[in-house]
Amino acid sequence: MSDYHGRLAAHLAAFVAFKQSLGFEYHTEAAMLRQFDRWTQTQPDAGDTLTEALVQRWLTFSPQRGSKTRRRWEGLLRHLSLYLNTKGIPTYIPEPRAPSSHYTFIPHIYTAHELARIFTEADHVPPHRRSTLPQVFPVLLRMLYGCGLRVSEATHLTLADTDWEEHTLNIRHSKFGKDRRLPMSPSLTTICQTYTEAVHPASPGTTFFFCHRDGSPISEDSVYRRFRDVLWLAGIPHRGNGQGPRVHDLRHSFAVHTLKAAVDRGVAMEVVLPVLSAYLGHASLAATEQYVRLTADAFPEIRDQLDRATGWVIPEVACE
Repeated sequence: MSDYHGRLAAHLAAFVAFKQSLGFEYHTEAAMLRQFDRWTQTQPDAGDTLTEALVQRWLTFSPQRGSKTRRRWEGLLRHLSLYLNTKGIPTYIPEPRAPSSHYTFIPHIYTAHELARIFTEADHVPPHRRSTLPQVFPVLLRMLYGCGLRVSEATHLTLADTDWEEHTLNIRHSKFGKDRRLPMSPSLTTICQTYTEAVHPASPGTTFFFCHRDGSPISEDSVYRRFRDVLWLAGIPHRGNGQGPRVHDLRHSFAVHTLKAAVDRGVAMEVVLPVLSAYLGHASLAATEQYVRLTADAFPEIRDQLDRATGWVIPEVACE
C-alpha cells in the first residue's frame, strides 16, 4: 500500500524509490514528503505536478518554520522537481538560495603534480622497527585519494572488507549509515594486494587492514600528524590549524577529478552526480553538488561546459 494518497502520490513514491535505489536511506525525506502529501490533499488547486503557487504556499504555510527548516524543504522540493523534469513532467523548480555564510571553508584541490609529490614522499618514510606507518602510509594515502574515502572509513577497514579478486572494498558503519561496496582501479588493487601479502600473510579476517604491530588500528590522529610531515617534505605549505591543506582534501580532490574526467568524456552531470554521491556515501545529492563549483573553480577551461550542463547546481556550495 502506498504511503502517499494525493494526486502527486505516484510521483512521490517513484522519487523516494529512485533515491533509495541509489543507496540513500531517505527515511526522513520520505516522512517529510508524506507531510507534504497530506497537505496537498487540502489544496483545491493541487494537481499531478508542482506549480510555483503550490510550492511557495507550502514554504510559507507554517510561520514557526525557521530558515534552516525552510532551506531543507526548498532543497527537497527542488530535487523532486528536477527528478520530475528528467521524466518529462514540466515542473516548477524552486530557485536555490545563496549559500549560507556558515560554510566558508574552501577545500584544497590537489593538482596531479602535488599528488605525485605527496605519494613520492609517503613512499620514502624512513623504516622503523617499532612502527608500521612506513608500510601503511603509502597505501593509505593512495586509497584515500583513489577511492575518495574518509579517514575513519579507511582506518576501520578489516581484511574481511577487502576483495582483491573483485577489486572491491566494503565500507561498513560509515557516516550517515551509508554502507557501500566500492570498486577500485586495477593499479590500486595491485598496491593493496602487495601490501596485504607483506603485512598480513596469515592474519585473520577480523584484523584491521591498517594496523600497528599489535593489531590495533592506526588512529586518525596519527594519520593527520604524519600527513603534515609528508606535506612539508613535498613542499606544499600548510596554512595552519583549520586552514589546510588537509588529508580530507584527498577525498575532495577525488570527487573533483572524477567530475572533470566525466565532463571530458561528455557524460551528463545528471548521470554522474547520483553515482558519485552514492560512491562517496553522501546523505543527499546536495552534498555532492558542491563539487560542481569546485570543479569549475579548479578547471576554468571547462566552466562553460558545466554552466550549460548544470546551471542549477553551480550556485550551491554546502561543504560536508
